[in-house]
Amino acid sequence: MKTTVTAFTRPDGTIEPSHEIEVVCAQCQDPVSEEEQSTGTCTSCGQPWQVSQSVNLSLTTMPGLGGFTVKIG
Repeated sequence: MKTTVTAFTRPDGTIEPSHEIEVVCAQCQDPVSEEEQSTGTCTSCGQPWQVSQSVNLSLTTMPGLGGFTVKIG
């Protein structure tokens, strides 16, 4: 089961990056289907699955970095 969130700006001005969350079986890392979610058993390994998530972030921009130069001598 995979959920995709597109990037957006929150009311406080911070940016929520686009990301993808995939629910997988903790035993075999197979993606959990709606059927498996309703039965509680992984069809791939046959074990009762425990929720595990795989999260992928997509960062498109970085905030500006400040800097300064120090002259010695």
